[in-house]
Amino acid sequence: MSEEEQFNSTDDDPAVRAPETLRENLLANFKPQPAIPALFVFVLCIFVSTLSHDPSAASGTSNGGSIFLLLIPAGIIVSCGLAVAAGFCSLFPQLAWIALATWALKLTQSGPWPAYNRWVLLVGIVIAVAMIFVQIWRVQTGKFQPTIRVRK
Repeated sequence: MSEEEQFNSTDDDPAVRAPETLRENLLANFKPQPAIPALFVFVLCIFVSTLSHDPSAASGTSNGGSIFLLLIPAGIIVSCGLAVAAGFCSLFPQLAWIALATWALKLTQSGPWPAYNRWVLLVGIVIAVAMIFVQIWRVQTGKFQPTIRVRK
C-alpha cells in the first residue's frame, strides 16, 4: 500500500466509515463545520463596513473612507476563497456563502456598499457554483470519499 493510500484509507480508523444510507450520505457531504471561517469573514466584512459607513465617504466629499471601501472587496474575495477551500470536503460552505452573497447583493443597490462590489459578489457566486460542480465530480469519480464519524 502506497503512502497516499495509507493516508486516505479509513480502514485504519474505526471511528470513521463511508456513509451507507441516504441520510448518512447527506450528512457526510453537507458538513457545516468547514464553512465557519468563510462565513465569519464574510459577516465581519458586512458588519464592519455597514456599521462604520460614512455617507460623506461614499459621495466623495471625504478622503478618509476611500481606502476603507477597498477593504470590502478584499473581504469578499478572502471569504469566497475560504469557502472554495472548505468546499474540498463539503458542499455546505459554498451553498452558505452563495446564500449570504445573494443577500449582500442588496447592499450594493440601496445600501452603503459601492456598486463595484456587486461584480465582485457575482464573480464569487460563479466561482462558488463552479466549486460545487467540482466537488460533486470528485465524489462521483471517487477522488474524494466522504466519511462519517461513528460514536462508540
